[in-house]
Formats: sequence, C-alpha cells, structure tokens
Amino acid sequence: MNGKKKLVEVFKTIGLPQYTYVKPAHYGEVRADVEQPGKHLLIEGPSGTGKTCVIYKIFEDLKWTNGTDFLYVSCRDANAEIQINNFFECISNSVSPSCPMIVIDDFHLLSVTRRMQIGGNLKRLSDRAYEQSSPPKAILIGIPASGISLLSDAYDLGPRLGSYKVTKASDNEIDQLITEGEIALNILFEDRDILLGESAGNFWLAQYICSKVCAVKEVHETQDEVKILSFDLLGIRQRLMSELSQRYMHVAKTFAKGKKWRPGGNKPYLELLLALAKVPDSVVTFDKILNLVPDRRKPGLKAIRSRIAEVIWDPSKNIDMRKHIAFESDSGFSIEDPLFRYFLSNLQISDLYREIGIEPDNVEHSKLYTYDIGFSFAGEVRLIVETINTELKNEDVVTFYDYDQQSFLLALDLENTLKRIYKESCRYYLVFLDANYSEKVWTKYERDIMTKSGRKNHIIPILLDEKGTEGTVGIPTTIGCIDLRSQWASIVKYGAVNKDTREILRNRCIIPLLEKLDTFTTIV
Repeated sequence: MNGKKKLVEVFKTIGLPQYTYVKPAHYGEVRADVEQPGKHLLIEGPSGTGKTCVIYKIFEDLKWTNGTDFLYVSCRDANAEIQINNFFECISNSVSPSCPMIVIDDFHLLSVTRRMQIGGNLKRLSDRAYEQSSPPKAILIGIPASGISLLSDAYDLGPRLGSYKVTKASDNEIDQLITEGEIALNILFEDRDILLGESAGNFWLAQYICSKVCAVKEVHETQDEVKILSFDLLGIRQRLMSELSQRYMHVAKTFAKGKKWRPGGNKPYLELLLALAKVPDSVVTFDKILNLVPDRRKPGLKAIRSRIAEVIWDPSKNIDMRKHIAFESDSGFSIEDPLFRYFLSNLQISDLYREIGIEPDNVEHSKLYTYDIGFSFAGEVRLIVETINTELKNEDVVTFYDYDQQSFLLALDLENTLKRIYKESCRYYLVFLDANYSEKVWTKYERDIMTKSGRKNHIIPILLDEKGTEGTVGIPTTIGCIDLRSQWASIVKYGAVNKDTREILRNRCIIPLLEKLDTFTTIV
C-alpha cells in the first residue's frame, strides 16, 4: 500500500492531529469570531476536549502563522506575563503590537485580579473597532474555575466577546475519531464500546489509548491488509497505570500529605484526593467533594479549604502541581491533565497507602475522630485558647473551637450536639484549668461528658493559675499537663499575646501537642 501513515501521525497525543481531528459543532462559529474584527474569544472547558486544537485548526485553514499573524502564549511559560504585558502596553501606548492577535492559553493560571484587568483591556480594544478596520484582539483559552467564568466581568464585554464552553466529547465524536484512525492505519478495533467508555469523552485520552493498543499489537504504520485488533482492556489499563504511576504517584503522594503530614492526626488532604478519585469529571466543586465524604470528615476538609492552593503551589518547597490540578477556594478543583484524571480514576488506594507509608490493615481497624483537638475552657481565658487554636490550625491540626463552628452549631440542640462532640469526636481534649473553670455551667457539662465517656488518656490539662493546679472533679492532678501559668499571667497583664509569649506557647504547648499526634500511628 502506497502512502503509508505512521502511528504517531495518526493517533497523536502532541500537537494537532492530521488524520483524526474531529471538528466540533461550534467550529464554524469560532472561525467566524476569529475573523471578526474587534471580537475577542473566550474558550473554556476541561483539559483534553479540544479547546486549543480548534483554534490551531482554524489558523491552519486560514494559513496563519505564529509570530506573524498571531502570538501564542501559554501561561505555563516562564516569560508569559512579560509577553502578555508587552502586548497590552503597546496598545495602551497607541503602538501596534508585533502581532495583531494574542492567544493566551491556560488563562486560568492567571490570578483573578489579572483576569479582570485583561477583561478591561479587551473592552477598550473592542471599542477601537469603530476607529480601526482590524484592531488588535485576544483569544483566551482555559479550564473553567469549577463553573465560574475565567473572566469575572465578561458580561461587560457583551457582543465584543465570543464565549464558548466546551464540554466533553460525545460518543459519536469519539467514534468518528476512532473510525478515521482505523481508516488511516487499515485496522479495526474489536470492542469499540469499551474504547469509547475508557476515553470518557476526552479526545486526547482517546488518542492516547488507541495509540497504546496499536503499539501493544505492534501496529506502527498503515497495514498492507486489514488487521483486527483485539485487546485486553484490563491488560491495557494495567500497562497504562504502570507507566502513569511512575509519572504521577509522587504528585498524588505530595498532595495527599498536604502541608503538614501527621501520622496520628486527621488527613484531610488524603480525604480530598480519595474523593477526587471517585469523581470522573475534570471540574469538581468543593461542595460536591463534601457530599462524597462522611459527615465526620467534613470539618477537616472545611478547615483546610483556604490552604489547598498553597499545597498545590508552594515555591518555598519547589512544589508546583498546577499543570495537573488547579484550585480556587471560592469554587473548587479543575483536573488539568487528562492523564492525571485517568490515573486518579484507576488508582488503587492500597498502592497510595503503601507509597505514603500507611499500613492498609490499620485503615480497617483504626478509630475515626472528627477532630484532632477539642477545647474546654471558661470564657475568661478565650484569648489564650484562640491563640493556641490559630497556631494548631496553621499546622493543619483539625480543631473544634466554638467560634469556628458557629454556622455548624446554629439551629442544633447544643446539649445533644456537644454531648456527642465531647464524648467521642475529638482525639484529645485540651482542658484550660483556671479559677473560673469549675464555676461555669457549660464547662461542668463538658467535663462530665469527657470524664464519664469510658475513654482513657484523652484529656490534656492546661494549667493557667494556682487554682488550676488543684485540678477539678474527674481530672486528677496526677495527669500529665502543660503549665502555662506564667504565660497566662503575662497575657492578663498586657491584654494581648506578644511575640515572646507566642514563641513560648509554641515551645511549651504546640510542639508537644504535635509530637503527641505524631506518635499516634493509626490512620484517621
């Protein structure tokens, strides 16, 4: 057969497919907007759904070249901000940029503030359509921030912006891709329905899996005679996972450990990862994640919500997982890498446990606690409690502190709710003993529950004054305690926690508590 085609040319995982490109239904509309002077484009959708490909296919059909007709910039590039700034600065100074059009890919990686600034720039650019026949324009491509538009003020652009939300491919579109690949290589796949299901509506993943099946069957170019390819899906998946584990297991491990890995404490980042693995979607809201975890795990996830982005990108530790997963606190997650999505969906949890250093048997037999630390105190000592609570939360310790739980406690029967919390929900309880503790109604109630729960070694007394050294009913003075009398006296004297006192609190209280949690070796 003449004109044989190479496998790497047919099922292509890098660049624009030549033989297996499937034009989406919106192709014609996007092309019209590309050619329309003064009209910008915003293309949003999960990774691997053909967002960038549709633009490059249009450029190919128009015979446009990068660096002349358009400037392509990926926000993953080190100099991306410089190129973007240069483009808009030229325009603001009434100077024509080197290219009349900028394509900003991975636009979601820019900060919300920067996106808003670009949105304002686009509006001003479009207004020039009344003055110029072909004013500069921009095409923005990215993964939606869990359903929230990449341009928060896009409504102000109105007809100046062509906005397209790309969803996953239909079975018909994936089927067309496979058919065109079969024709190009003169092959037939058995069990096409299995290939469709495994592709999960992702063009890129379909290309990757078909390429793997062909490679396993040693089909590297167009066959002289039609070759039927049978395959063992589990075998193919195992081959893929073996390869992907080398690439992504360290990513999963880094995310699962979070900012502060603590063997004996809650593991909310691990809970997050396991929940994400259950959802086949590329875009997952935080609320959806919460609905997937047991109620007792939700407080831990809520507690770290504001710090998840710091785990994904932490320059101080040379950690950057943004090319795999993105997160915005107000919305949720975007799985940017389709192969990482596939890896999560097929990840064996026991493999992850072993990688982290958790014995799978311990998972089945360990006691689950909603909180690592709970507090019992009289209101007069709230300032020191609040300081300790803040320090513990900064170490990703999951705490039960009443002011943090106000929305949770609203409309609940406090007596029954607190009974459950102070009986079984916290691994350890810090009891702040001072002259007021034994006199308060609620502290007596909390103390009675903690001391009569049938548990042992779960109460840690904190001594704040001489009266506190006498202990209280049910909490003998022989229990190992933390003596903070001098620090509390200083706080009372100055009405604030100064830097020196805070450092002493860390040394005498926070660090011992962290070590206590670390020595508790069963999983949450």
